[in-house]
Amino acid sequence: MANMEDKRTDFLWIVQMFMLRDQDVIGWGGIVGDAIAASYRIPGTMTARDAALDFHGFFNKGFSGGEDRVCPAWFSQLHDPIYS
Repeated sequence: MANMEDKRTDFLWIVQMFMLRDQDVIGWGGIVGDAIAASYRIPGTMTARDAALDFHGFFNKGFSGGEDRVCPAWFSQLHDPIYS
């Protein structure tokens, strides 16, 4: 059974794959930090895939189908994680 660390790894891998595909998105340098911070906040009931789709859909205008993008509550106001 997968644990939270596995979910974080899966999420970050999926986000990385999106980033490789969409290299024309401006600001990936800042977004990668947001991806790491968001990976610590994925809700327990959400899959890594759904979290990555939420994340990518917010940052990529074309990915959202032209709809207004609203930041999902689970990754709003991100802060870098504190490491022990």
